[in-house]
Amino acid sequence: MASCCSSNLQMSAFGVMQVYYVQTFLSHSSVSAISWIGSIQTLLDLTLGAFLGPFLDRGYLRHVVIGGSTLFVIWYPEKYYQVLLSQGIGMGLGIGSIFLPTSVLISQHFKRRKALAMGIVPAGGSLGAVVFSIALNYLFNGSLGFGWSIRVTAFVCLSLLLVGNLLLFDPHSARDDPTAQDVQAKPAYTNGASSEGANEKDLDASAEPAEHDKDTSPPLLDSKYVCILVQGFLTGLGLWFPSSYVQLFAEQKGVDQQLSFYSIAILNVANALGRILPNWLGDRWGALEVYVPCLVLNSGLQFALLGCSTSYGLVLFTIFYGFFSGAAVSLYLPAVASISAEDVSIGKRMGIALFPVGIAGLIGTPIGGALIGHGYVWWKGIVFAAVSRRLSEPGRSCRY
Repeated sequence: MASCCSSNLQMSAFGVMQVYYVQTFLSHSSVSAISWIGSIQTLLDLTLGAFLGPFLDRGYLRHVVIGGSTLFVIWYPEKYYQVLLSQGIGMGLGIGSIFLPTSVLISQHFKRRKALAMGIVPAGGSLGAVVFSIALNYLFNGSLGFGWSIRVTAFVCLSLLLVGNLLLFDPHSARDDPTAQDVQAKPAYTNGASSEGANEKDLDASAEPAEHDKDTSPPLLDSKYVCILVQGFLTGLGLWFPSSYVQLFAEQKGVDQQLSFYSIAILNVANALGRILPNWLGDRWGALEVYVPCLVLNSGLQFALLGCSTSYGLVLFTIFYGFFSGAAVSLYLPAVASISAEDVSIGKRMGIALFPVGIAGLIGTPIGGALIGHGYVWWKGIVFAAVSRRLSEPGRSCRY
């Protein structure tokens, strides 16, 4: 959990950095250009795992995590292209190299209530981002300065990643047990038959492939799976707009600065709860049955940002949107698993399912930033994100 938590701190608190970049450090760059930094992180976080899967299968899980941890803490930006390369691409590669291995370990350690476990661990990232977003606001606006603020946070992440790497271990499986392998290797004796006779029968049986072994595996793509891929893409277009822009929106609308500092922290607290409670319900009632209503409520709440120009409105929005956006993220892969046949390659389906979400996350916030523009025409960006989410609802994009 420490590795997953530390890797998601910067990404979950990117909205704070977005405000600082827009107003101070990268004020010469457009809002849309700055958004590419966070969106590239999101893309790599969600899609890199598909390429790292073969390394994990060969037993290089710890090597991948250590490499990702090293990339994550190397960051020294001065200009826009340096920030894009180090924070966007470098840290994105680090986050992506940590996310999949920790998710794989969760699925290996837990046989029951797996959806709940898959929600609790990333919830640590949201809780860590609560502290991180508050700390970044005070560090950036204090006497320490941007450079040393980044160094301080890098040391914090380094210590957490060190602890996380030390705590990682692979669960022992039956195939790794030499006793189990010996048992499986022993010949069977049936009705007094000799081992030689049994082996001859086995060879004869293996020489003639059975008809039921030919092309019986279900197809990788089916109508329900394609529907959830379309839904994942449309959801990703607008999902990260509020977390990237809510603090900047609050400051532009004249909300109390102290409260606007805490807006992302409140959103992340609710997000952490939204990753746990709905997943617990998903284990009891079914992941898809809980995922769909959470998705509908979350997409409807996105329109509410238009009216959050007061302190009360901002707090209510961050609480409810944070909760249901957490559910929309944490229940996505369990929902993919729930519509998959037992003998299908579930790992491959999950890896493919993250691609449309990652591509949408790459382009969604920059498009929203371009619509806002230098004049901060907020309704354009909000409507784009909300309509994209609305179209992702089952029954509009397609039915499961």
